[in-house]
Amino acid sequence: MDSRTIGVQSVVFGDRKLSAVLDELGEADVDVLELWGDHLSPHDHGATVAASVAALKATMVDVRGYGVVDIEEPEDVEDHVAFADRLEADYVTVNYPPMRDDVTAELLEQAEAYEIDVAIHNYSSVHHDDTSQVFSSLAEVQDVLERNPHDRLGACVDTGHFLVEDVDPADVIESLGDRIVTVHLKDTSAAAVEDVPGAGELELGTVLNLLDSHADPDVPLIVEYELDPDEAVADLRQAVENVERALAA
Repeated sequence: MDSRTIGVQSVVFGDRKLSAVLDELGEADVDVLELWGDHLSPHDHGATVAASVAALKATMVDVRGYGVVDIEEPEDVEDHVAFADRLEADYVTVNYPPMRDDVTAELLEQAEAYEIDVAIHNYSSVHHDDTSQVFSSLAEVQDVLERNPHDRLGACVDTGHFLVEDVDPADVIESLGDRIVTVHLKDTSAAAVEDVPGAGELELGTVLNLLDSHADPDVPLIVEYELDPDEAVADLRQAVENVERALAA
């Protein structure tokens, strides 16, 4: 099986300051990050953003992506795509109502302007009471991607949210193929509705094999879940170990 980049979504670290997140990344021996907006966003003070970007560079953290960004209106889009560009990220992960073609159109325009990929993130009833306002099914993601065959628009496959919605991540990967921009590796188990990959229902080896067969080899594996932030380093180490074991199998 091909080796893939393993990173983490900074939401794993809860409400810690970015400086603490960077320290804990070092403890967990992970240097690839998808940056959550609560840790740094375009709405923060300019001096804060400048200092934080400098700290990310100084610690040699590769900010591979930024998000997940909740988009309400088209005019919200450029700030976030431009911010991803400032972070030198490859992509921005986004969430918005599937029927909002005006948001999709603006995402495409800004993605092309800034040369940043846009990845539609799927959700479930875990975080949203009204799933009609988010992409919660494979069909919804497919519909937008098929109607917008743009090489800058793709999907962020969140395995845990698909599992909660009784959608097999293996079917998702086979269906979306080269439109997959990134993967949020998340599991669901009897112990926790959001758990580390490999702890529950997720057939990690199958998912990784299918990614090798159907998706671009540069698609990163981003560990992402919301557990006890006090256990973030230990959980992240376990998650990375599970993924590395599956990659080596």
